[in-house]
Amino acid sequence: MGGSHKMYGQPVVEHYPAGKIRATGSLSDGQKSGEWKYFYPNGSRNAIEHYSQGLLDGTILYFYPNDTLQGQETWRRGSMVDSAWYYHKKGTLHRKGLYKASEYEGTWTYFFQNGRVERFINYEHGQPHGPTVLFNDQGIRIQEGGYHHGLEEGEWKFYSSTGELEFIGSYKGGAPTGTWYKFVNGKRKVYKKY
Repeated sequence: MGGSHKMYGQPVVEHYPAGKIRATGSLSDGQKSGEWKYFYPNGSRNAIEHYSQGLLDGTILYFYPNDTLQGQETWRRGSMVDSAWYYHKKGTLHRKGLYKASEYEGTWTYFFQNGRVERFINYEHGQPHGPTVLFNDQGIRIQEGGYHHGLEEGEWKFYSSTGELEFIGSYKGGAPTGTWYKFVNGKRKVYKKY
């Protein structure tokens, strides 16, 4: 009998101890291959993952037990890369950003459940690095400053819930340093010396 033939993966079904299906997928040469689906004990989706030669490879989706999307990531040969999105339980966006070699990279944006921006934070090699700004759930800026390899560095400003400047001071290597000031009625007063 001539012609070519295709090798199909071996189907796999994994079960919870009580008998409910935990996962379905296939193995190729003993390694996970293609699409795998995972389920919570109640039967709702837990995750949809894609594999190549046993490594996560492709778009991965995660779900809350109520079947709402929890997150979407991109994997290449076992490493997180490119854009990712994560969601609050009620479906609104919680944070988004980029991965490089499975580490946060560049600007990540975080959101409150009401959709307003909670903070912008820059990352380098998975650590906060560079400027950051934080807001309250009304969209008012409450903090701004910077990081250097994961630690607070340089001048930071702290604002009231109504956006009035309250404190200003500096950090070095994550520790407060120098003179910190408090603002009362728009006037700067020495608050603390480090």
